[in-house]
Amino acid sequence: MNPCEFWELPRKPLLLVVEDDNDIGNLLKLCFTDLGIEVTVTVMGREGLALFSTQLFDLVMLDVNLPDIDGFEVMRVIKSSSNKNVPVYFLTQRDERTSRLEGLGLGADDYITKPFEIEELKLRVNIGLRHRQNYLKVAEQNQAGETSGHIFISYSHKDRDYTHRLADEMERRNIPVWIDDRIDYGTRWPQVIQEKIDSCKAFALIMSDNARASDWVNNELTYAIGKGKKIFPLLLKGDTWLAVASIQYVNVRNRKLPGESFYNTLLDALT
Repeated sequence: MNPCEFWELPRKPLLLVVEDDNDIGNLLKLCFTDLGIEVTVTVMGREGLALFSTQLFDLVMLDVNLPDIDGFEVMRVIKSSSNKNVPVYFLTQRDERTSRLEGLGLGADDYITKPFEIEELKLRVNIGLRHRQNYLKVAEQNQAGETSGHIFISYSHKDRDYTHRLADEMERRNIPVWIDDRIDYGTRWPQVIQEKIDSCKAFALIMSDNARASDWVNNELTYAIGKGKKIFPLLLKGDTWLAVASIQYVNVRNRKLPGESFYNTLLDALT
């Protein structure tokens, strides 16, 4: 599969490989260059960070064991930069559970252990580049004021603090959000709720005991399902709901924000 068949931006996708094994670095460069991707390879973590800070890469492949600084430190710097939304894949011999958890916990989009199957790696790169393209498209639409649609968040006002954290994080990732306490619509409130669900691209449901007891939340969910909207349930407290039992939910019972895959799926829904 050619990862670039779907690529619609007026330039080649850019891949940064930070890999201390020259043979693997050369293999990756040869493989992905043949597929139409522009590949830059370095063996040093600090050089990788310097390249990342000066070029707009679309995906990063990162080893953990590097000659100067380890890949986890490189990852921390990337995720604290202005380009933190670039997908990062660890590609490493470190297959211990603790290393995998550390890498994913730092925000990696994938953690791939060596030896790897090159055809499988192509598929994973395909996924990463699709998410990157969707992110760039939505960002461009937002900047131009052309975004058609948004994510409607349904929640209990007793869960307002968590919902606002989630909404802020989504907007930081260029995902348009609508929540019902940002504007006072007075007596038109039910009509506005209906209009916002009608025009949304997806419906995020914050499930909790508070939300289960809310007539507003239940009515919003029923209406969104009736309109055929894509439902994205997040379980904040209690048990999952019968109305969305067939949909895989994101567990946020610890009140942590969802992982990378949740936001990528929302971006897919917007494009």
